[in-house]
Amino acid sequence: MYKLNGFRDLEQIAKFLGSSATNNMVINEVVFDSRQAKKNSLFIPLKGEQFDGEEFVQDCLNRGAACLSMNSHEGAVIQVPNVYTALLKLAQQKIENLSPVTFFITGSYGKTTIKDMLKFFIGADCHATSSNENNEFGIPFTILSMPESAKFLVVECGARKQWDFEEISSILKCDVFILTGIAGNHLETFGSIKEIENTKLQLRHSLRNQANFIDGRIIQETNYERFNKLLVEQALSLINLEKEIHNDDFVPSSGRGNEIQLYEGKIIDHTYNASPHTMVSTASKYDPKETILILGDMAELGDTEDKLHLSTLNELKEYQIFVTGNIFKKVFSKADSKQLTYFQGITDFPKDIFVKLLKEGKNLYFKGSRSSKMENYIEALIND
Repeated sequence: MYKLNGFRDLEQIAKFLGSSATNNMVINEVVFDSRQAKKNSLFIPLKGEQFDGEEFVQDCLNRGAACLSMNSHEGAVIQVPNVYTALLKLAQQKIENLSPVTFFITGSYGKTTIKDMLKFFIGADCHATSSNENNEFGIPFTILSMPESAKFLVVECGARKQWDFEEISSILKCDVFILTGIAGNHLETFGSIKEIENTKLQLRHSLRNQANFIDGRIIQETNYERFNKLLVEQALSLINLEKEIHNDDFVPSSGRGNEIQLYEGKIIDHTYNASPHTMVSTASKYDPKETILILGDMAELGDTEDKLHLSTLNELKEYQIFVTGNIFKKVFSKADSKQLTYFQGITDFPKDIFVKLLKEGKNLYFKGSRSSKMENYIEALIND
């Protein structure tokens, strides 16, 4: 449930937003889905690429709900110049009223793992982003879903294009800002690594104390587990929360490095997403003599996608590798690796080979972008 804090009714909310309200009403919850709108709820109509919540304002008013809106309506409405700006202001007001120690996390990789680790090691007093709900809407959703009992708030912040964080960083405030690192994800929409970096660094303006910036770019550690541990240790140290951080205690969420025992071996599930950096850094943890890599295409790399896929294969040439996808198909024959096999898809997925390897005690490491759907191959093995 999404709730505001510090406001009793619509008039108080309107006053805070510098507006006025008609037909005052006690507000118990916030809703973003018009189908959930009812008396004593406040409908906030968001606008995305495929939807416009303003189209449903009148329906919500008819249901007895109150609404924010950029337009004039009869009923319990607060008219505002910009609904999203108003939402961010309400989210920040909740942070100020509840005063949790607040972490913002961004970067081209590792955001969810660092978020999950902080939540795990802080414990029950910590409220964090749900799943991968980290876009411009997920950020305020995380804040408004925070219970009053939370003492810590961990917000994962994702950006897909330039200036995604400009307004967010001008309104929302945090105590610790973690930048995991910068890589060439989403080059198609950002245009360059520099623009990716500039966008991520906008969030630094959210910091109440600029000294509490943790910059993963300057950490000289190639082992991703030790790298993650260093980030978490630094974050907890900044808030004087001393915790023993043992990676073995933390179980990654599905698709982000969780391990599945099968036969005498194990499946290493990194299927949630992929970039050249994460593909190399996460695979390199495992012994090439004991681990076989099954890799799918990496998306949104722009004009350099062929070059980046080939260089990734060359960096991993010590491993036996199976690849799938149209990009890998174009480049795999040029790779330095002598242990490289291509398969088209699920119809020629070499399941028998992989079952045999698992029975011999080998590790099978799966990774690819969401569009590659590498989890389907894991399911084919598990459901054998």
